[in-house]
Amino acid sequence: MATAATNGIGNGFDYTNVNSGQVPAGSIQSTNNAGTKSSNSSVTSAQAMQNNFLTLLTAQLNAQDPLNPMDNSQITSQMAQISQVAGLQTLNQTMQQMVSAQSATQSLMASSMIGKNVMVAGNALTAPAAGQTTQAGVLLNGPAASVQVNVLDQNGNVVDTVPLQNPGKGLTTFSWDGKDANNNQLPAGGSYTFQVKVAQASSSGTTTATAYNTQQVQAVSWANGSPMLVLPGNNLVPLSNVAQMS
Repeated sequence: MATAATNGIGNGFDYTNVNSGQVPAGSIQSTNNAGTKSSNSSVTSAQAMQNNFLTLLTAQLNAQDPLNPMDNSQITSQMAQISQVAGLQTLNQTMQQMVSAQSATQSLMASSMIGKNVMVAGNALTAPAAGQTTQAGVLLNGPAASVQVNVLDQNGNVVDTVPLQNPGKGLTTFSWDGKDANNNQLPAGGSYTFQVKVAQASSSGTTTATAYNTQQVQAVSWANGSPMLVLPGNNLVPLSNVAQMS
């Protein structure tokens, strides 16, 4: 009988040849075919580990010394460990299925947003037609005494000013009617931008602002398995970056 049994569950058996798939003749009188196959392959899953364990156990049971049998407590302990590994793999598979289901739900939601207007980070504004307005917003990361939005033309000149009433932490939206400071209607479709000026609520205030504008979803794309909204200019935005939808 071979000696040097470490890393095993009993005593008096050499596992080296079994782990490499080279079991000496006569060491194993009867083994399960699936277990033999798994011992010849790399242990890449809990099932393969379990099959390999059963192969080793069968080999040791056949090779043990009748006068010095294996300790049943060791067998029970290692079988429990193998069961835990198998249980963890099953849990992992279940979690992967849940992630896939969530991804499918997000994809369905993203598809339903085609043609909708979404508010995302950006400071571009398009002058609306007479009698209409365009929506935008300001996201504050803290309190502010007041917030002023300046609408700029392509040359950087201020054409209109929009004060935000009762600004607070979070997203505050506003509407721009496409008119300049003298109440003159600007050409519809004109390209403008806006900048935000924040008056701190206290002398030690550090509140900053992020500009948000409204854009129309033109299509949905998938990147690394996640849905992305395609906005004008082929800009890709994940669903998590959308602050509002209308």
